[in-house]
Amino acid sequence: MIRWLANSARGVCMGLADLVPGVSGATVALVLGIYPRAIDAVSAIGPAMAKRLRDPRFRRQIVAGARDPAGLAEDDGGRDAGRILFLASLALGTGAAIVAGSGILPPLLAEHPAQAKGLFFGLVLASVAIPVRRMERRGAAALALGTAAALGAFWLTGLQAGTEGHARGAVVLELERPAASAVVLTPANTTLWAPRPGGGPDLAYGAARRHAVPPGATAVTIDIVARVAGVAGNLPAGSVRETDAPVAVASVRQERPVAGGRDPALAYVFVAGVLAISAMSLPGLSGSFVLAALGLYGYVIDALRSAIYYGDAGAMAVVGVMIAAVTAGLLTFVRILKRALANWPDVVLAVLAGLMLGSLRALWPFHRHLPGGGETAALPVAADPATGPAIAMFATGFVAVTALEWAGRRAARGRSANECPRQDSNLGPTA
Repeated sequence: MIRWLANSARGVCMGLADLVPGVSGATVALVLGIYPRAIDAVSAIGPAMAKRLRDPRFRRQIVAGARDPAGLAEDDGGRDAGRILFLASLALGTGAAIVAGSGILPPLLAEHPAQAKGLFFGLVLASVAIPVRRMERRGAAALALGTAAALGAFWLTGLQAGTEGHARGAVVLELERPAASAVVLTPANTTLWAPRPGGGPDLAYGAARRHAVPPGATAVTIDIVARVAGVAGNLPAGSVRETDAPVAVASVRQERPVAGGRDPALAYVFVAGVLAISAMSLPGLSGSFVLAALGLYGYVIDALRSAIYYGDAGAMAVVGVMIAAVTAGLLTFVRILKRALANWPDVVLAVLAGLMLGSLRALWPFHRHLPGGGETAALPVAADPATGPAIAMFATGFVAVTALEWAGRRAARGRSANECPRQDSNLGPTA
């Protein structure tokens, strides 16, 4: 039981890590010393394992192993029973973390988008060093492959507009008193809320661009955009009611519908899910980061929250597709990963580092908002009140991953001398 609880606690750490873009659950597994064991257990899942599970004797062996892990036999059946118990305990902890995290993260992301992106940018930038440090040879070929991967990722993440598929509209903010001085409303410091039709978590909207409120103004009209893509953001007139802005607002008037929101195709969600779970198998690359780079992170997290806490049928369909994608990715990519890392470890790690570096484009927290509704990356503006917090969160994320990776290397050095620091996985000693 103690071993089961310990592995479940490790699963909680991994689940919380993978909910945050930039922190890899595989990195946490590496630090905790269970990464090679987890890869071995997942790669053992297949037809042979399914056939064993149909054997009553094997199922009794699993039950006995749950009571006394030390009593498992050293034959193939005992090892497979141990793998199943290990994965089950990890899954229990990871699932609990995802359920809890999905209820906490969406409101934070909606209210503090620039700070969240600053945190994620720092997390990912620091994580780039993880695969680079694990390369044995950093020659011209590795540099060329990493550069090509970075350029490809930079181009791909720039194809999708930051708010494509997000509902848009306009509201009038009636101020409690005339503005005493000039105020600028930005996507980072202005959030509006509306009840979700049919029940569920409130929908969050932000300013679609910068709006100046001159001194003496008693009202201001601002363009708004849904924080999360999807048809759920389309609302009739009069729906948006509350706001959080750097000016005191007496009331919100929405005279026209908010429209234009489109759900991503489920096929796109499936492909993104396969890529995300594949990334989660690699230390240094977060599955949530992949979803963020593909423009689906907020959509999937919101669907997860709506399905778990509100029983939304449409959200359940999205979650079901993600579960299918995760299953498909685990049953295919982990086997490919083991073979690729065994045969071409430095090539895989160079490409991984390049992909992470190039994909940072999707997480840059500072943008200039175009009149047509799009946005383009820009340098931070000192006068923007969100700039300081975003930079502080960037530093926090960078330091957090650096400390985590340092702890992992220290733990690896502290293991017994007869353990090899570079196994076939190239990613750490066997636990």
